[in-house]
Amino acid sequence: MRMVIKASFLFDSRKGTFVADPVVLIENDQIIDLQYGEVDLDRADQVIDLMGYTLLPGLIDAHDHLSLSPQLENHPALMNDPDPLLMIRAIENMKIDLKKGITTSRCLGDKNFIDIYIRDAVEQGIVEGPRIITCTRGIKATHAHGSVGTVFNGKEEIRRAARENLLRGAQFLKLFITDTIRTGEFMPYYMTREEVRVVVEEAAQVGKKVAAHSIGGEGLTICIEEGVEVIEHAYFASDQQIEAMKENNHWVVLTPSIFFNDRRWSTVPASVAAGFRRNREEVLERHQAILRSGIKFAVGTDATHGQLDEDIIFLVNIGGDPVTVLQGVTINAAKVCDFEDQIGSVEIGKKADLVALKGKLHEDINLIKNIEWVMKNGEIKVENNIAYF
Repeated sequence: MRMVIKASFLFDSRKGTFVADPVVLIENDQIIDLQYGEVDLDRADQVIDLMGYTLLPGLIDAHDHLSLSPQLENHPALMNDPDPLLMIRAIENMKIDLKKGITTSRCLGDKNFIDIYIRDAVEQGIVEGPRIITCTRGIKATHAHGSVGTVFNGKEEIRRAARENLLRGAQFLKLFITDTIRTGEFMPYYMTREEVRVVVEEAAQVGKKVAAHSIGGEGLTICIEEGVEVIEHAYFASDQQIEAMKENNHWVVLTPSIFFNDRRWSTVPASVAAGFRRNREEVLERHQAILRSGIKFAVGTDATHGQLDEDIIFLVNIGGDPVTVLQGVTINAAKVCDFEDQIGSVEIGKKADLVALKGKLHEDINLIKNIEWVMKNGEIKVENNIAYF
């Protein structure tokens, strides 16, 4: 069946512009034509009128954890629950995300290949959710940060873990290098240069990226020097490190909600939340430095499910260019995922992943909170805020 979608505006994520009167022709799960203005609609079996709406590519959460559920009390500790319970939570979290326009989720680690099983179930139509791009098990040392990580120690054990992840279907590899908050001048790191290098080597042999949870300090410098392509968080990256990442063509994935969304820490002990609040001023300044630098970045929720819109608005409010921030959840996030040929923009030949919101987004970024219509793979998933799943 051929379907035509008419809207008032389209965010062209490739060019970074808003274009009036788009007409998108879809067949099955693909965009087969894109025109503007008055168009002959005879080729369509169904016409969807979204006049008065802004159309965007399906949003991409560039840093997610499927089974991590910050809406639940003491959520980090819940990652020790049995796998079936983690999987049930993940399925519910994916529904929350899809309803808010997230059609692709880049997963930065779940336990025991849960994310692989869920990815395959989504692709087979068994469960509803965003398309999953995943590293599967995040690799961490015994004494390191990361409630969603899996412990491996030493070069050969880490090499084996990387190979096992790739065998099971990992689309990139993930390391936990540092803590998340700063507790003093020195920022600990939990893998040696040689251990980081092993994972970079294994990924390079099969053409995959490596991502690292790294907030700053010597651990971040090692990641930069050893060729880790994607730095997650970078909360305390120095000016010199930001410049080095820019010069070496690294990506940064910004995840502001963990520090700036109070709802995120209402479910953990007050002492834990206080640590994040103490760091806020410095993290805010570092976010602004990254936005000013012109470095390539994408945006993720770090599992604040369904609230990617809050991160978009926050980054714009602290000085981010609205267009560049929107590219961070569309075309640039697709590049981080190595899926630029299929998602991230509304172009002929790409997947029919689209979202729509009422009004002129180019005049008010806050309208991103009002996504009412969601299509994934050519199927309408949400209409008038009503989910069909």
